Amino acid sequence: MVDIDKGVLSFGSMTLLVGGLALAGLLFWGWKTGQELPLWPALLVAAVNVFGAIKLVMETRARQAARRAAAKAAQAHPKGKG
Repeated sequence: MVDIDKGVLSFGSMTLLVGGLALAGLLFWGWKTGQELPLWPALLVAAVNVFGAIKLVMETRARQAARRAAAKAAQAHPKGKG
């Protein structure tokens, strides 16, 4: 979720954070006004959350693949030998 090298959140986690805040805002608005949630904004928030979750999974898989490739390269060419 957090990119240690840059010190920032990944795109997928930021998308989920924004989507969660938007959903909380919609729920708070509905609670305070007593009205039903508007359909289109609620669907848009749901779509943002689904997109963010997919993006987060893709980023995590790519990061894991990069770590595996780096570990494999380190095993193939150990430091100090060569």
